Amino acid sequence: MSVSSERMRTGVHENGELSLILSCGAVLGLPKRGRNAKIRAGSEFIRSISAMFIFTIRTVVLAVAVSASSLSSAATLSAQSELLCSPEGLMRLIPQFNVNGQFTIPNPNTDLQKFLSAQQGLSNAIDMILAQENISQNPSNVGSLPSRPLIFASNWLSSEVGIQTDGTNLNSPEPGGKFGGYRVQSFLTGLTPVPLSQGSIYVIKQSNPTYQALVYPMPTSHPCVNRLVLGADNTAGSWPAPTYALGRYQLDNSGVPMRDKPLITYLIVNICLDLAKSAVINRQSVLRPNAMIILALHWPCEGSGCANNGIGHQH
Repeated sequence: MSVSSERMRTGVHENGELSLILSCGAVLGLPKRGRNAKIRAGSEFIRSISAMFIFTIRTVVLAVAVSASSLSSAATLSAQSELLCSPEGLMRLIPQFNVNGQFTIPNPNTDLQKFLSAQQGLSNAIDMILAQENISQNPSNVGSLPSRPLIFASNWLSSEVGIQTDGTNLNSPEPGGKFGGYRVQSFLTGLTPVPLSQGSIYVIKQSNPTYQALVYPMPTSHPCVNRLVLGADNTAGSWPAPTYALGRYQLDNSGVPMRDKPLITYLIVNICLDLAKSAVINRQSVLRPNAMIILALHWPCEGSGCANNGIGHQH
């Protein structure tokens, strides 16, 4: 083995790959064509290796920059997207909820068009914001997020409109036979986590029947938005799209949002579709054909804030 080859091995062992590159011109075993030929060949080789090395470094830097940009866009919501994360923000996004600076659900019995505009406008706005977030974020980052559904209260009010028919009769399920119900007790009252599901699925727990329906909140690419799926036991009812729950951040003692904590649901906008109605025939519980469509807005309440104007539609 030549001395040059020995120097190459020693260079790799002691100094790493860079020493190998710098000493390559001495180990090529070039034909003896004169000193200048060797120098030119060695120089060309070193330049080609250097160019490859620089290209590789630039590629790595570019990849890191793209990755960092993707992470940044996935972690930060746009100013408009953030409006979904609080009642105050929602008033700015959907002005129909703003009454003298207070977040207010429209009354369908006194202003049906305003109620429909708010309910439909909110559903469409959420659809559009989710589409923007889905395009701007990195699918791999979204797909690797931990499961963190919204937290739901137990007591609920709703404002809603609806019609039902059994094929012969056409009427409203709302109190007094009105098309709309305002601040009525929502059928969601009694909503509680299913222990077996570790809080990922909820059940509506009441007296008769004990468990009326199941509710599954599905997280999306937007931390303040969950899709909702409902399965009703006694009406074959469901919530078709678009049906969403909106959550707000929990605040620390200084009023700063704690973005690493689960969000609290402050509003649900939904369409409800029932296809049957429970009945007892020959002492047997059965489901009879009965179609019902409800458009609703639900919000949680506590204590005296749960005072209502009757009971809304029931599944």
